[in-house]
Formats: sequence, structure tokens, C-alpha cells
Amino acid sequence: MSLAMRILLIVGSVLTACYVLRRVRKSRMRTEDSVFWLVFSLILVLMGLFPALVTALAARMGVMSAANLVFLIVIFLLIIKLFLMDQRISRLQRQMTETAQTVAMTGKAEKNTRE
Repeated sequence: MSLAMRILLIVGSVLTACYVLRRVRKSRMRTEDSVFWLVFSLILVLMGLFPALVTALAARMGVMSAANLVFLIVIFLLIIKLFLMDQRISRLQRQMTETAQTVAMTGKAEKNTRE
């Protein structure tokens, strides 16, 4: 893995971690969400600091270059995050629908009792 790629991984992940920590401190991000991004940043830092490990893993997996393996890992982790977010959105939509139905039924019942 080239030196430029290693520097990019380290700098990008450190900046991401700092941004996430700042958002958590200002209560603009849930702690549960921040854990994913901090672990993600740590993985990128480790890949930047220990390129021999990434190169050996790429060779063992049959990936042409370490950079391709880094991209593969990043894409895989982001797909996992997307899946988890999609699950959360589905759950929240279901809860919102149930709440709206409950409010509508309660409002209709109150209206009928007033008349």
C-alpha cells in the first residue's frame, strides 16, 4: 500500500473520529451510532499503521492489491451500517403508523363522547 494511501487512511479516520466525538459532546449524535463510527475509524487507522497486515491479508484472500482490500472492507462495513439504519427506519415507521392510528382512534372516540 502506498504511503499516500496510508496517510489518507490515518488522517481521514482521525478527522472522522474527532468529528464524531465533537458531535457526541454537543449531544447531536446518539452514543450507539458513534460507537460504529469510532470503531470504523480505528479499523482505518490500524490499516494505515500496519500495511503489512493488510498486504498479507490481501494476498491470502486473493485480492490484487492492499488498496483494493481496503476499499472492499470499507464498502462492506458501510453496507452493514446501511442495513442497520434501514432496520431502524422500518421500525420507526411502523411505530409512527401505530401511534398515528392510536391517536386517530382516540380522537374519534373522544369526539363521539362529546356529541
